[in-house]
Amino acid sequence: MKRKYFVSGLVAVFTAISLSACSNKASDTSTKTYDASQKDNYVLKISENSDLCGAPQQIAVEKGFFKEVGLNYKIVKIGQDTSNLEALNTGKIDASNSLLASLIQPLENGSKLKITTGLHTGCLQILTKDGSITKASDLKGKKIGVTAVAGSPATFAKRVLSDAGIDVSTEKSQVEFVTYESDQLGTVLNKGQVDAIAIGDPTSEILKKEFGFKTLANSATDAPYKDEYCCVAYVSDDIAKKHPAIAAKYTLAMQKAADWVNKHKEETVELQLEKKLVAGNKDTNLISLESYQFIPSYQGAYDAFKSVSSDLQKIGILSDDTDLSALRQNSFLKVKGVE
Repeated sequence: MKRKYFVSGLVAVFTAISLSACSNKASDTSTKTYDASQKDNYVLKISENSDLCGAPQQIAVEKGFFKEVGLNYKIVKIGQDTSNLEALNTGKIDASNSLLASLIQPLENGSKLKITTGLHTGCLQILTKDGSITKASDLKGKKIGVTAVAGSPATFAKRVLSDAGIDVSTEKSQVEFVTYESDQLGTVLNKGQVDAIAIGDPTSEILKKEFGFKTLANSATDAPYKDEYCCVAYVSDDIAKKHPAIAAKYTLAMQKAADWVNKHKEETVELQLEKKLVAGNKDTNLISLESYQFIPSYQGAYDAFKSVSSDLQKIGILSDDTDLSALRQNSFLKVKGVE
């Protein structure tokens, strides 16, 4: 009997130790202090960004905000055949900024990243040519041109159409999404091969000027999307776990840069064009940039995640079984001094 009690006691001790170890492991990231004042000489690999709405990162480089917070970094060109998420998951980059809607399904599927702040509102449009299409519900039974069925412009279009009462689920979609190369979208809409296109800025403004297209929906100006954070900054899970100070420095610099852009939009556009960071011209690019709110916010991104993920689940992009509250909680990290 004594041996039995002795063994049971050992089991209890080992069980307690194991549970304690698991508990400590699970709380590794949540208990870290993401403080930018701490030293860390790691060189952060940041994906190159050539988009108009990538202004915060471009300005963080050109105006020295990364250096100001003491961040060692290098900009990595990943090529058109590799997405930011693929590059992040393979360790080619450590950080980037992308449209929030493009991140949520990958996060559901296990992408290892943490969102650290919202950067701005904007930056997608649905364009039409036919004057008979004046509202989203008019697109029922029509064709919409996109560059990718799962891309951010297509996702925005699906949300708009769903809100207008149109079924956009894969099984019963009342709209046909047709894929084209980005430089073909203007031509196919102009020729009537599609009834609308979903596209990002500044290409939207360029095509409107070239072909006379009309804006049917604009995420920067139309409710309820205009107050949602469109683009967010994020770091890999490895950076979040192993280099919390680096995650903090990157986030604070991106917030400072976004705030600078909000106060200097014309100068931002001029710098982007002068440095050949984006395509377009000053007039069309400034029209788009003026419509965005560059008010960096962690809470804004956290709130937007809730509304966007709910829409994505409603239209079938996210599984019905996904716990959206848990997904959101697991997808963010909070940096000291960031609101």
